[in-house]
Amino acid sequence: MKKFLSCFFGFVLAATTLGVAGCKKENDKSITYYLWGSREEIAMAQQLADDFELLHPEWKVEVQPSNGIYYDNLKTYFGGGNAPDLFYMEGGMIEGFIKDGLLLELDEYLEKGENLDKSDLWELNDSYRYDSANGKMGSGKLYAVIKDLTPDFMMIYNKKHIEKYNEENAVSLAEAVGYPTDESGVYPSADVPMSWAQCTKMCRLLTKFDSNGDITRYGTTLDQVPWKHVMEWIQMGGDTLFTEDMHYLNVGSDAVKSAFEYFISFQSGDTKSAASVTNSEGGGEGFKNGEISVVWNGRWAFESYGWYDVNFEIGVAPPPTPNGGGEAYCATTMISHAISAQSKNPDIAYAFLEYYMTAGMKEYVRTGYNIPGNKTIAYGDFLNVDDAYHKQLNNYFIKYLEKASPLTYNFYIDQSRVESILGDYIPRVWAEQNPMTLTQALNAAASEINAAISRGMK
Repeated sequence: MKKFLSCFFGFVLAATTLGVAGCKKENDKSITYYLWGSREEIAMAQQLADDFELLHPEWKVEVQPSNGIYYDNLKTYFGGGNAPDLFYMEGGMIEGFIKDGLLLELDEYLEKGENLDKSDLWELNDSYRYDSANGKMGSGKLYAVIKDLTPDFMMIYNKKHIEKYNEENAVSLAEAVGYPTDESGVYPSADVPMSWAQCTKMCRLLTKFDSNGDITRYGTTLDQVPWKHVMEWIQMGGDTLFTEDMHYLNVGSDAVKSAFEYFISFQSGDTKSAASVTNSEGGGEGFKNGEISVVWNGRWAFESYGWYDVNFEIGVAPPPTPNGGGEAYCATTMISHAISAQSKNPDIAYAFLEYYMTAGMKEYVRTGYNIPGNKTIAYGDFLNVDDAYHKQLNNYFIKYLEKASPLTYNFYIDQSRVESILGDYIPRVWAEQNPMTLTQALNAAASEINAAISRGMK
């Protein structure tokens, strides 16, 4: 009776406060798959689970979407000994779960697997390896398998806004900005990165104002994970947000200061073209509605925001680099699958993961979402979809994925905490009352972040 009541109240807690699975029987053959996503993504996961169960009638996969703060919920489940078996993970958050010994090591499963081979995985998957001997990510034991990935922060723009600007001004946007055109004369270039200064100017010129000087159409937006933009820009400059030993925020770096200055240029003064990140407009919807000229996203945004049926032509270009021209630099964001080290059925969890990464991925490519984590399918089915527009986008984004690098996160502090602290101090630089200098804001943020890192190292 006590066991039943414990399970019952555990289920009630999960269902009423977190919305994820309750207790499992000790000897059952079921797993819980915990994830976030749109209605369509959840439906696809459920269909894959149903198909998997047809192949393995003795096994059950319960799909449980998150209905709250995803990682907070996940930590609560682990703390209560009721963690899901299979779940999403991403860089910046996985490090803490590895440090606490909560994730299953996957090398042995990958070696014994029948359908998924190491050669199917992108080299970028090594970002989910951890070497305990040197305390660094990037090598060592494997703790997650990339589900999908994309070169993120690509420059996605509204061609109608550029055409309208050219109609209304004696000097074209290309001439005013000095941004390179393609050999055919198409502007902007789909292959040559603009400089940061050119990007700042372009977004400002595309910004619209009313008679009172208030913005009626934003040139750009930084609402989609703004601090990850900064991390990409820092890495463009040859450095990282943290010192090499990961013990401190890297405030003494010129690359760090330059990246934050570039960020601030979109937020204030004569170059302002974006809503403040403290009160940001919805970038995906705003772009679709013609309220924003330039957004920074990956392949996933076309599907997530319904950009396939907009009333204007969409252009895509590589992210601007500090000095422009030359080789493009892209950051990639990756969503992976990890398995709980506490799972009672890790073999079933891995079998479903393997099914998802192989047979499931063949269904996944039809949605026009992200690049499959199985690169064999990415270079096969994904690049040969029937829809001509999807095929064009897929080929373009995979070309830049080949140039992309993962963001460098800190092993001792969750990225969510880093972003919370930066989000508190950096906007004070352009605050109307009692503004800080950038140096003051960075030093204040460093004080909190460094203290949190120190606690995480113990």
